[in-house]
Amino acid sequence: MNKDIPFKSGDWRLEREIGRGAYGAVYIASGLSGDRAAVKICLRDEIGEDSYERELRGAKLYSSIPPSLGLVRMRELREEEWGFYAVMDLADDEFNSSSIEAYRAKNLARVIDGEKALSLNEAIRLGINLAKGLVVLQRHHFLHRDIKPANVIYVKGKPVLSDPGLVVEESQAATLVGTPGYIPPEKFTSAGSDVYSLGLTLKAASFGRKIEDLAKGPAHEADTSSMFFPMWWKILNKATDSTPARRYQSAKALLKDLTLLRYKIGVASILGSRFVKFVIGLIAFGFAALLVFNFMRQGEVSKDVSRQNQKIETLNEFKTGWNIHTNNMVRRAKEDAQRLKGNVMKRIEELKLELNRSLKR
Repeated sequence: MNKDIPFKSGDWRLEREIGRGAYGAVYIASGLSGDRAAVKICLRDEIGEDSYERELRGAKLYSSIPPSLGLVRMRELREEEWGFYAVMDLADDEFNSSSIEAYRAKNLARVIDGEKALSLNEAIRLGINLAKGLVVLQRHHFLHRDIKPANVIYVKGKPVLSDPGLVVEESQAATLVGTPGYIPPEKFTSAGSDVYSLGLTLKAASFGRKIEDLAKGPAHEADTSSMFFPMWWKILNKATDSTPARRYQSAKALLKDLTLLRYKIGVASILGSRFVKFVIGLIAFGFAALLVFNFMRQGEVSKDVSRQNQKIETLNEFKTGWNIHTNNMVRRAKEDAQRLKGNVMKRIEELKLELNRSLKR
């Protein structure tokens, strides 16, 4: 089709071919309003009836999904006698050039080639964005079946899953398709199959390795110095487990762990800031001062209690002494009364004797 460019497809004027695959070619195109988009052209005669029908079916399924975070937007899908075309959001220019001739789509494969390995924070953000897109597909019971770095493009700075030509209902996923190296051992049979491909894609981005070298682990350029890298590695190993039962069963489950990891990193970052350290130090100082004040206050209270105890002890001693004194006085009074009684009785007896003597005389 190169010889026919510029070529009109609907309201879009094709300017230049920017990519070609087994199922068609992608062109940068200009719309009536002057905006640009990516237009994928699929010619029935070029790719064969079976491949054409599969690609068209995938495009139709994908067009039924509303615009979602993590998925490239399909702006238009139209069938013609010669085949069909799909209008998608145009990927960012890798070099931010305004020239159509110099345009080069920014995708994850090229980012990895240029930067070797993404930082841990960048890799986690990438994983969360793509997992959100995959969650939407799985909510509609669709499989992508071709997740790989080259099919992750950047639109307005955000990574999104693109090339939805192999999208299929999960119940119909029987054909062996996909990119070698990113196909799970069980082939594409369930939601966990796409999670496997996404996990390998994230490993390639984070480890700085090509697909055939991922088993070697992180490269020297990988951000392994982060205290959270082992947690990240554990998540990716679970996502790419060769045994489907041990793998994340859905993108939602993967997204949950990725979001939790980002939260932990965020909390650690906040706690590590100078301002927070100052505030924590200030709070600690105030708490220590409060403890000292309470300790001193407890000391004063202890002294007051001691003085009160001394007063009570003095009163108890006075009470004991008073009881002893009173008992002694009572005892003496009783003894005096006994002596007086004895003296009185003795005198009465003496008087009786004197009276008897007088009567005898």
